[in-house]
Amino acid sequence: MTEYRLPPKRLTRVSELIASSGTKARASVTISRGLLAAADHVAGEAGRSALIERALRSYLRRLVRRARNERERALLDAHAVRLNAAAARALADQAEPDAE
Repeated sequence: MTEYRLPPKRLTRVSELIASSGTKARASVTISRGLLAAADHVAGEAGRSALIERALRSYLRRLVRRARNERERALLDAHAVRLNAAAARALADQAEPDAE
């Protein structure tokens, strides 16, 4: 199965699109018969389209979250030496607790 990744330059736009409900559009997709049957059993009265829309929105949110985490990790890694030195200085400046 393909591992999808969200390029950082598309992060904001995809986030906006996920958040907006917008108008519905008709789409034609090819899905295995077994997966489609399982979706129909799970969807019940809500309907197949609602289930697929919910699942896709959830999956896209996970992609956005992963992309944001990767971007933040890269920023932290890029500045790790400076941030660690600042944390060490802050710890060194703290007073020792009084022994009682």
